[in-house]
Parts: sequence; C-alpha cells; structure tokens
Amino acid sequence: MKTSARGQRTSSAVVLYVIILVAFQVFLITVAVEAFQTDTESLAWATAGVSVALFAAAAAFLRYLRP
Repeated sequence: MKTSARGQRTSSAVVLYVIILVAFQVFLITVAVEAFQTDTESLAWATAGVSVALFAAAAAFLRYLRP
C-alpha cells in the first residue's frame, strides 16, 4: 500500500515531535535526580510529573503512527 506525500510528511513530523519530547524528558529526569540529591523535593516531584506527562504524549504520538 502506497502512502501519499502528505502522509509521509505527517509521519515524519510525528517522529520529529517524539524525538524532541524524549530529549526533553531525559533533561527533566536529570533535573529531577539532581533535585532529589540536593533535597529540593518540590522541584523533583514537579519535574518528575512533567516527565510522566511527556511520556504519555510521546506514547500517544507513537500510537498515531501505527496503522
């Protein structure tokens, strides 16, 4: 089954969004771990929560790519 040019462009954009979300998620996990180590628990839990939300968004985007 051939895909249209628009479909390929859309899936490429979704893959790019997923890559950006995962990179930002890795950054947030790093910040959360450093915050836990310095006893800044409010920052740690906030960044961990945002990281979980980004995971959910990336999973939703990847689910969009499956036929």
